Amino acid sequence: MATPSTTVAVAAHTTYELHSLGWKAFQQLCVSVAAEVWGQTVQGFFDSHDGGRDGAFYGSWTSKQGETFSGNFTVQCKFSQKPGRTLTIAALAEEKQKAARLAARGLADNYFLFTNMQLTGTADEDIRAAFEALPGVMHRRVYGVEQISQFIRESPRLRMLVPRVYGLGDLGQILDQRAYDQAQEILSSLGDDMNKFVMTDAYRAAARAIVDHGFVLLLGEPACGKSAIAAALALGAVDEWNCFTVKVRDPSEFVKASNPKEPKQFFWADDAFGATQLDWQMTMQWNSAFPHVRSAIRRGAKFVFTSRDYIYKNARNFLKESALPVMHESQVVIRVEQLSKDEREQILYNHIRLGTQTKAFKKQIKPYLDSVVAHARFSPEIARRLGNPAFTKKLVISVPALDDFVERPVPLLQEVIRTLDANSRAAIAIVFMRGGWLASPITLRPEEETAIDLLGANSSAIRPALAVLDGSLLILVQQKGQHGWRAKHPTILDAFAALVAENRELMDIYLVGTPVRQLLSEVTCGGTRFGGTKVEVSADRYDTLMTRIMAFQADRRENEDAVHSFLAFRGGKEFLRRFLERNPDFMGGLQVSSYFDSVSDIDVLNKLHEVGLLPEDQRVKHVAEIRDFAVTTPDAGFLDRDTVSFLTEAEVQETLDDVRAKLLPSIDGEISNWKLNYRGRESPSEYFATFQSTLEEFSKAFANETLMVEFIEDGLKKIDEAIAELGEDEHDDSNHRSYYSGTQSTPSASDARSIFDDVDD
Repeated sequence: MATPSTTVAVAAHTTYELHSLGWKAFQQLCVSVAAEVWGQTVQGFFDSHDGGRDGAFYGSWTSKQGETFSGNFTVQCKFSQKPGRTLTIAALAEEKQKAARLAARGLADNYFLFTNMQLTGTADEDIRAAFEALPGVMHRRVYGVEQISQFIRESPRLRMLVPRVYGLGDLGQILDQRAYDQAQEILSSLGDDMNKFVMTDAYRAAARAIVDHGFVLLLGEPACGKSAIAAALALGAVDEWNCFTVKVRDPSEFVKASNPKEPKQFFWADDAFGATQLDWQMTMQWNSAFPHVRSAIRRGAKFVFTSRDYIYKNARNFLKESALPVMHESQVVIRVEQLSKDEREQILYNHIRLGTQTKAFKKQIKPYLDSVVAHARFSPEIARRLGNPAFTKKLVISVPALDDFVERPVPLLQEVIRTLDANSRAAIAIVFMRGGWLASPITLRPEEETAIDLLGANSSAIRPALAVLDGSLLILVQQKGQHGWRAKHPTILDAFAALVAENRELMDIYLVGTPVRQLLSEVTCGGTRFGGTKVEVSADRYDTLMTRIMAFQADRRENEDAVHSFLAFRGGKEFLRRFLERNPDFMGGLQVSSYFDSVSDIDVLNKLHEVGLLPEDQRVKHVAEIRDFAVTTPDAGFLDRDTVSFLTEAEVQETLDDVRAKLLPSIDGEISNWKLNYRGRESPSEYFATFQSTLEEFSKAFANETLMVEFIEDGLKKIDEAIAELGEDEHDDSNHRSYYSGTQSTPSASDARSIFDDVDD
């Protein structure tokens, strides 16, 4: 895309590359354009039984020039695969016959022809004269590529309805400088895949959720297209709402970027709870950030989270969804098996036709594409790989081979990586060792030099190897002004991790060279509650890992939470025993504080108690601290046995006795203290959110005690009053209502003509 020379858009010269759409996608675009121009719901027809009408409606329409048209409207599309062609009257002989037949039946009072070819003034006059001479045709209009491009430029709504057009033209011509820069960054995260995007029911549901709730959580299995939908939503938000788009990697980045003075913000958190398996620490950080998310949504901000479904299933064990109810209300689960036949066909068509395969390959695979689409394991990522020769070098074009290609994507990726040259494998290894992000230009670390040598590669050849892999296995992207390398899709890292786990030599490279924070989120040492890809470290490698963990923990205080999370959720009894032997002061350094569900020290105490390594004197000391914080904070986290599991049932009841006697009768005073301590760093509702949820949990515990329930209900009312008095600002989101929520007919799916007819043209 060309870099804009000014900060003001100059839209007059943008022409979209509509020839790259394919006949069926162009027809759908034209129906959308017609509906947008006329402000009517346009009916689409079966592709092979349309009777000469790709779209139609009955009613009236007044053009911008003041002309009024009424009666039956017929839309017909004329598509050409070749760019730069000019429409002539001779090329419309078949359409003229169809128009005459329709006019005789009273169905073509107004005949509109859309074409992706160029239209000269002379040709327009000839076509007008020929068609308006037909009995029954009162008005005729032809829209060529220039006019259709103008419709797209002038209508953010249309671009959102057909987001694929963002990849077909020069965004610098339709967006101002800030929006252009953001769009470039978003598009760079997908490479050239946006021009292959297909608007599915999942996209439409996600768009409605953004409009209705300001938030959408996209869930699905790996490679189902979550990130592509998120990118399309982000581009639409930049374009229509002029939102300032921020792609955040973790909750702390969101908190830093959230700006009360910038209400139009769009936050995109890809793999919000972990990339290939649950990142417990990040999940807990989101709990703390949820009140800020709620406040931002009230201001008018928009959010899209993506997550693999199995990771979110695990994350729910730790998430406080009550702190962000909209998360449950606005989930969009992308079920690849529920993609319609039309959607599957268009996805595969786009990737084959617009991919980098040779014409000979496209012609050879063309007869088999219908069976690929029908396969139960078909996914958008499978389509992408079929369109890229890097993944099909050894593919034999046959039904059994293609079935295997679709059925076993990760093993096939492993085979692809195994067959790469040593330098290319080493390039992927370096990206993997950097946690999936390698800043560019690259500077190799000593341990990476060692890894490159052990892989049989050459350090000087890594940079050229990265360039060779760009667009296939790796991709060069821009993020917050920084360029860097990452995997084209997370499943590539899944496959590489599986290869690492198979090879002890690679295991040593991995343990020595991978950043410790990344290790702590990917490896296990005898125990894990998480699904997904993992590397199991054998006992004879424990000492190597412990040495790195201890150095990491000693480096800075902020690293303790990551270490605690690892010990609590990824360490088995033997690893923990040996770790405590090497760290005799570790146990004494563990501290209890509020809020219990976000204190990593408590997670370690839970695990040590579970495996029988928590001394009784230490346990009793921390039980007393739990009882104190339950009243003084207050904190109801001890009621959840997953949050605090080292208390006995008797100790839980004793803690409730303290709450009953010391907290609830004086709840008004506690609320007054909170109100006096409010400093305005967050909204009042954010400030009181944890207090409210604590009282709600206590209400459940004392459900059978009328007096306690009355104390709690009165306390909740007092909190609402305090929030009102402190001046909660509510944001009217009506200005953000989008055309997303509208409906629009598109052509029906089933037809005799195959969409793949011209895939090899």
